[in-house]
Amino acid sequence: GAFASEAAAAVLHPLGEGVNEVLEPVGLLLHIGVMLVFSVIVVNSKHLHIFTAPLNVLFSRRPDGLGAAQPMRSGGKVLDFEEADPDTDVFGRGKIEDTTWKGFLDFYTCTECGRCQSQCPAWNTDKPLSPKMLILDQRDHAFKVAPYLMASEEQRKDLHQDVLALLDKPLVGEDGVIHPDVLWSCTNCGACVEQCPVDIEHIDHILDMRRYQVMIESSFPSEAGVMLKNLENKGNPWGMSEMKRAEWIEELDFEVEIVDDKMPADTEYLFWVGCAGALEDRAKKTTKAVAELLHIAGVKFAVLGPMEACTGDPARRLGMEFLFNMLAQQNIETLNEAGVKKIVATCPHCFNTLANEYPQLGGTYEVIHHTQLLARLVDEGRLTPITPVEEKITYHDPCFLGRHNKVYAQPRDIMAKVPGVRTQEMHRCKDRGFCCGAGGARMWMEERIGKRINTERVDEALTTDPDRVSTACPFCLVMLGDAIAEKKNSGEAKESLEVVDVAQLLIRSVK
Repeated sequence: GAFASEAAAAVLHPLGEGVNEVLEPVGLLLHIGVMLVFSVIVVNSKHLHIFTAPLNVLFSRRPDGLGAAQPMRSGGKVLDFEEADPDTDVFGRGKIEDTTWKGFLDFYTCTECGRCQSQCPAWNTDKPLSPKMLILDQRDHAFKVAPYLMASEEQRKDLHQDVLALLDKPLVGEDGVIHPDVLWSCTNCGACVEQCPVDIEHIDHILDMRRYQVMIESSFPSEAGVMLKNLENKGNPWGMSEMKRAEWIEELDFEVEIVDDKMPADTEYLFWVGCAGALEDRAKKTTKAVAELLHIAGVKFAVLGPMEACTGDPARRLGMEFLFNMLAQQNIETLNEAGVKKIVATCPHCFNTLANEYPQLGGTYEVIHHTQLLARLVDEGRLTPITPVEEKITYHDPCFLGRHNKVYAQPRDIMAKVPGVRTQEMHRCKDRGFCCGAGGARMWMEERIGKRINTERVDEALTTDPDRVSTACPFCLVMLGDAIAEKKNSGEAKESLEVVDVAQLLIRSVK
């Protein structure tokens, strides 16, 4: 500043006092003119974020924009499905005018920096979803129809035909503002929200549009319909009998309490096994490992067995909010009648739903992930890893455990306590970890566009030359396991490589 002033003085001083007296007001008027022009231009440019960003951060509904999905709203109020009127209530977002005020604020806050896009697993595997363009395309459409949105009923009659024609353009559709392939590519991993410097909540936008497509238009990938039907009829995505939920217990050499009516008084935790943990063979290994570890540590626990049903996470993330509400209310009634206070879950999706979303419907419990509980038991000396596990491990952060709930340290702490284990991080880890591809109900949809997300993640894992890939989520276990099997078939991965849960590593050392 001082150097610039000296230079300006050297130029202006020889001009004389009279000239400088004229230049001063001229310069002031030019400055005011530039500011006035900028104030007009800024409203129609990305620079509007200068004014809206502080407001968007202030009104962000969560400190980091992750965790629970936003409940469905109509008229600014949470929608009660028992009293909902299809003629007057809004179900999701079918038109740009259905966007919430916070959604509009998101549109005008985007700085177009592209950080969300750079971290998106869909975009990075050649799919059409760009979180940045998802926001900008809606913003541009909102600008175009703004004359209609802001006009009175009387004024709307006189609007130009070009504006009225835009009203017929669907928000989601082959020729819509958002292409269906964009909408259904999202895994709800939250990488976009995590990276956004101005707290834009992309997942809320995607879920609202999905809700309208599923509940009103019945337009969604056909294979996901099988999952919804199974959830409705059998209470799990695979359509298996509820009696199979307790079969894993038969493979243990100790008894596991199954809640019949009330939780036993001396039982500390309800072990929420989850659909995958009870019914999927690979995930059952995690379930049995956790049960054994809790038994060794002397932790009293019980399971619901056939009384347990899906938390509803796949239905909600797909957009079928009604089915989510039905399953959630059923589970909350079961948990409350049993007197459940504390829950431990192995599935991050169950964990997130029970801890963060059930309180929206009146189900409030102390919920902990199994890695959090096991890490504490190791620290307390109730579990002591002794047997060396001489292996090189790379850990994959589950999105709904890491980004959505900030549990990064405990799985790594457990592995650090196991003798012989050597860990090496993938270059995308922790808050920048790369999704396995199963979230957002993608577990039950075919991946037809671009490279498979789980293959991309396994390619990254292979760069660390691991003996094992570890994780802490049954969905990740399945997705990464499938990709590793493909790599073995093509000779790109060693035959001994497999994916295991952190609990499986710990039980090998404790036993």
